[in-house]
Amino acid sequence: MEVAHIIENKDTSKIYGLMGNIDLTTNYANYGIITDYRFNGTVGEYLNSSKAKDALKMVLLDESYLDKKSISCSISELKRISLAKAFIMGKDYIVLNYFLKELNYQEKTYFYRLFKRLAYDYHKTVIIFTNDITEFWNIADEFIIVDKYKVINTISKDKYFDFIHEVNTPNIIRFIDLIKNKNISISYYKEESELLKAIYRIKESS
Repeated sequence: MEVAHIIENKDTSKIYGLMGNIDLTTNYANYGIITDYRFNGTVGEYLNSSKAKDALKMVLLDESYLDKKSISCSISELKRISLAKAFIMGKDYIVLNYFLKELNYQEKTYFYRLFKRLAYDYHKTVIIFTNDITEFWNIADEFIIVDKYKVINTISKDKYFDFIHEVNTPNIIRFIDLIKNKNISISYYKEESELLKAIYRIKESS
């Protein structure tokens, strides 16, 4: 499923977290896809704008990068340069692909604030592709879960803790909770086999 199709009916100027098998490419010109993009020539030639220095500063890179070629940049730097390019081109949708992976704590904190500014002050729609929603739960407005190229769930921020509880709770505990809700009195068991034996005993005695 193409990323543009996933959020085509969603509110703009928000931050979305995406998980699943998503096609990050898009034919929509208003989307800036932030990957470890390699380019020909120097960073200055790639950005090709009088705003290049300011754009680099926004992504924590200085003007010395203008003379660098992509081959001499790290993956993290290439992603930031790609983000700077999206700023210069005025993209309204910013799609981030594992953007924080190589960043340290201070850099992550800065970009968290930057993403929120982009969404709420500059009215950009920020789309974060990740396999760890805990990394973005405090800034994302909504999480979108995709499986087999179909949206199977959306979780708003106020439902986050319910979702995390459901994800992190072992199957055995969820199963016991289900039985308790049906007013079947049993103890907590550590193994599913023990629980099954208890259920059979309950069934035989009923």
